Amino acid sequence: MTQKIRFAGNIVILGYGSVGRCILPAIPRHFDLPMERIGVVADHDYDARFIPWRDQGVRYVKDSLNAANLEAKLNQLVKDGDLLINLTAGVDALKIMAWCQAHNVLYIDTSLEPWAGVYQDSRLANHTRTHYEAHKQARAMAAKWPKNSATAIVTHGANPGMVNHFVKVALLKIAENMGLQLAKPQNRAEWAHLAHQTGTKVIHIAERDTQRANQAKDPDEFVNSWSVMAFWGESLYPAEMGWGTHEKKLPPRGYRLSDGSGNGLYIDRPGGETLVHSWVPKGGSIYGMVISHSESITISDYLTKFDDKGQAIYRPTVHYAYCPTSDAIISLREMAMRGWQPPPPDKVRILGNEIVDGIDELGVLLLGHGRNAAWYGSQLSIHEARKIIPGQNATSLQVCAGVMSACVYAAQNPRLGYCEPDDLPHEEILAIAAPYLGPLAYQESDWTPLKHRTKLFPDPEIDTSDPWQFTNFLVR
Repeated sequence: MTQKIRFAGNIVILGYGSVGRCILPAIPRHFDLPMERIGVVADHDYDARFIPWRDQGVRYVKDSLNAANLEAKLNQLVKDGDLLINLTAGVDALKIMAWCQAHNVLYIDTSLEPWAGVYQDSRLANHTRTHYEAHKQARAMAAKWPKNSATAIVTHGANPGMVNHFVKVALLKIAENMGLQLAKPQNRAEWAHLAHQTGTKVIHIAERDTQRANQAKDPDEFVNSWSVMAFWGESLYPAEMGWGTHEKKLPPRGYRLSDGSGNGLYIDRPGGETLVHSWVPKGGSIYGMVISHSESITISDYLTKFDDKGQAIYRPTVHYAYCPTSDAIISLREMAMRGWQPPPPDKVRILGNEIVDGIDELGVLLLGHGRNAAWYGSQLSIHEARKIIPGQNATSLQVCAGVMSACVYAAQNPRLGYCEPDDLPHEEILAIAAPYLGPLAYQESDWTPLKHRTKLFPDPEIDTSDPWQFTNFLVR
């Protein structure tokens, strides 16, 4: 049975989409507080589906947050000592986080979201529309906070979030199976040393979502297993990754991001149109989208090893390789054909009760080490998800795992200031998250990006001397 913790403040959720509806029933499992101290703020009319919660005392406020009213609205909704869970899309996360710090409010989010207009603002240079830039700004802002300021855990959903902790589990298993005699790492430098010792060159956040519905997708309808607007925004960001020290050449239209931590690279094309070869245990070989995600930046930065002169001597290439549901793949292609214009609200559907089967196989694929390839992650089925929290899909549960573990950890450790997922103790976080993740599997493989490739169309860009070069993963 989950041990509940007492929390003196209110818990306020901004956003009540698929993840918010999953988070709300999870809060009473972990927090000992009256339901009247839980509030939800959303810009859509969810009154009908909210009635059971309102009857229990949960507060619901229908309101929209924008640049003009953000501070005034937060002053009305949140107070000193509260916990704010930011699940919004298209509302500036850095602005909300800064307000929380100024008012001693604990803060959790799943993504460093910009204002909605940034997604498709052609006046902005593409390098500014990256998660590398968002983290650079967040770190610079947090560096000015006073010591022992209120805990703010950023980018802690499924991915980013859970996958950052999966990497540590996978590294320990790989090291054990290689027979490496190394103590369990206790800090950032020791984790980087462990990754270096294993020889890990590439880390994919490798995901295949096979959840399928009994309701067919209509033409030009956007169907997804999570927020359509967030997926649209991320897909329209440039393809982005942490760039490894083993890489020999940049990809076409690839540009290094050298200011700040200096570990980033973006490709000057949408992540939703940039595909790589990857692999998951049940789904096998996949084509994954290189969607811009924070974990690509923070994991590669965290695992960078430096010499005595401060020069990076080791860093893995890290990026997302996302194969969403079949309906979502078609939906994204249709949107790209319309010039990446967002779908109208009446053409959006998030998969729920109509799902009849499938799993969201979400994990990390570590490559190039002494065991060749190893995947670790969650293989949560729709049937298991509904047993854990009725009415939810597998994708929402995996995000819920990250959010709730961050909430509990922040409430227990309220004076940590700015935290990225890699900064947190993975065993403690995963112990809280595990009940929402279904089977957690580790599997090694002889897969490489050169395996099972057709010989009908030889690719002159292939580097047979090193299978772990990014050029070998890129689908051309």
